[in-house]
Amino acid sequence: MRKLILLWIVLLLSACTTLQGGNPDRYWLKDSSLGMDDAVSLLHYASYTRALSAAERDRELDKQKSAYNKDKSDFHRLQYALVLSTPSATANERKQAWQLADSFPDGNDHDAGLSALAALLANQLQAQTQGQQQAQKRIDELEKKLEAVKDIERSLLHREKGKP
Repeated sequence: MRKLILLWIVLLLSACTTLQGGNPDRYWLKDSSLGMDDAVSLLHYASYTRALSAAERDRELDKQKSAYNKDKSDFHRLQYALVLSTPSATANERKQAWQLADSFPDGNDHDAGLSALAALLANQLQAQTQGQQQAQKRIDELEKKLEAVKDIERSLLHREKGKP
C-alpha cells in the first residue's frame, strides 16, 4: 500500500512539473505542448510570427538568427526560415528563407514532418516569387503601353499646335 501511494505521489509530481515547466524554447505555444512534434510546433510558430508587429518581428528575427547561428539544427533552420517568410518580409528575406527551406536535407535520418514542412515552405515561397515576377513583368508591360499612349498624345498635341 505504501509503495502504491508513493508511486501515485511521484506520478502527480512529475505531471505537475511537466505541465508547469513547459519548454522555454517554445514560448509561442500558449497551451500545453505535451506530445506535440516539432513540425506541429513550428506550424504554431508560423501563426505566432504572422501576428507580430513590425518591431516585435524584427526582435524575433534577430533572436532566431542568433539561435540558428549557434545551433544549425533542422528545427532552428526552419524556425528562422519561417520568421524570414512572414508577409512583411522583404524580397531578400524571402529569398533567404527559400534557400534555407529548399536546401533542407531529405532522407530517412531526418524527421519526416520537418522535411514535409520545409518542402511546403519552399514551394510556397517559390510560388510567391514567381507570382511577384509575373506581376512585375505585367507592370513593366503596362508602363511601356502607357509611355506609348503618352507619346501618341504628345505627337497629337504637337500637330494641333502646328495647325493655324
